[in-house]
Amino acid sequence: MFKNWFRRDSSEKYKMGCGSSFDASDGPRTVVIFGSTGLLGGAIARRLLQEPFLYKVRCVTRRSSSEKARQLAEHGAVIVNADLGETKSLEKALEGADIMFLTTHYWDERNKEKEVIKGLNAIDAAIQCGVKHIIFNGSENVKKIIGKECNHLDSKSAIEEYIREVEGLVVQLVGNKTGINFTILRLPFWLENFYSVFKPHKLKHAVYAVALPLEGCELDMMSVEDVGEVIASILRRPRQYYGKTLNLSAEALSMENIVDTFNRHFDNRKFTDPKIRVKDMEKFQFPGAKDLAAMFEFYQSGEAVRDIKLTRKLNPHAMTFDRWLSENRDKVEEALREAN
Repeated sequence: MFKNWFRRDSSEKYKMGCGSSFDASDGPRTVVIFGSTGLLGGAIARRLLQEPFLYKVRCVTRRSSSEKARQLAEHGAVIVNADLGETKSLEKALEGADIMFLTTHYWDERNKEKEVIKGLNAIDAAIQCGVKHIIFNGSENVKKIIGKECNHLDSKSAIEEYIREVEGLVVQLVGNKTGINFTILRLPFWLENFYSVFKPHKLKHAVYAVALPLEGCELDMMSVEDVGEVIASILRRPRQYYGKTLNLSAEALSMENIVDTFNRHFDNRKFTDPKIRVKDMEKFQFPGAKDLAAMFEFYQSGEAVRDIKLTRKLNPHAMTFDRWLSENRDKVEEALREAN
């Protein structure tokens, strides 16, 4: 299906390399992290930088002079300028690497096709350079499940599909599975959304609405910061996770649980559930409203299966919402002040 959407080069390219091999090397493994100045990539980079004897962390960014890039460099990261739209820059960034963590971003341009092509570019470059292990932030195909487009998730599903197709091609070419290994992460609702895109909005003085269209369902959630330890656990035993799709969640909460937790932590404010529905969110006028409505409809469908037990195995210290809110109260406070 989707392989017909985009023209890729001949399979001959996968017989080549650009400076790396499939053999394990002695010493620290080089991990290339895309999105390293964002929430997810940054959390992973910071965690792996804590173990310099195990990992050489190479952070890819288009803005190497940014404050976030500077902070990563101060902690030992190598900062590399590259653009997912420029193949040559990707091959330079990935040369000699052992592991690639890839996350792609829809919301910058809100263009599904561009996001997919950028993801394909990174996968092609990783294979070209002999990267042994690709870890990708993927997703289910929401349109296939509920019949409505959810561009920021469906794009990641398309990249997942390409990874699996390419793995099959490499197996045919090299005769075994040593050519490419992949691990897919499927993440839940990020707790950090509560001080950003889904921060509570003010109804009147000291009264705030937590507007999530759950309609009686529970929502799987997790702090993005805890994904760093998940990646560290995967890399300690990578063969155990080759070819696996890991569905992550620290806990699942209802709107009643979420609102009650807010009210326990902010005794100077009142939080309420406005009982918003998916069909209400579809009518909102902000960019991406229909995509977000489709995401919540998918969450309600029962098809967004997440594994709390597996997540706790990979990160025993993954935060509950209660603990996260305790540790991030200042950030939420600041977001609430901005909502005034």
